[in-house]
Amino acid sequence: NVRIIGTMNTADRSIALVDHALRRRFAFITLSPNYEILRQYHQEIETNFLVEGLIEILEAVNQEINDPNYQIGVSFFLREYIEEEIQDIWQMEIEPYLEEFFFAQPEKVDEFRWDKIEDLMWEY
Repeated sequence: NVRIIGTMNTADRSIALVDHALRRRFAFITLSPNYEILRQYHQEIETNFLVEGLIEILEAVNQEINDPNYQIGVSFFLREYIEEEIQDIWQMEIEPYLEEFFFAQPEKVDEFRWDKIEDLMWEY
């Protein structure tokens, strides 16, 4: 037997017709953000980064997004030097994503700006 594993961006609605045709022919597995992977990664490589604050923030962001197709995953934060990089990751990758997602609701983005969440991240 041969198994082919592929990925698909379900958030891209321009592929709706192709999506339906594919779904009839293939099995799909939904992958949601797995915060335990984030915990284990930082434990195993001993980054000394306390991930609990980040996880609390990601859970709050994803709850606000309220759509499993658009949730922010943990791969952004699987970095050895996360303490040095997290501000750039947040401001240059997460915030622009939130700005696009909440285009008509900029006040929701403001709740998750780096200057609002930075202190919360280190509380845990």
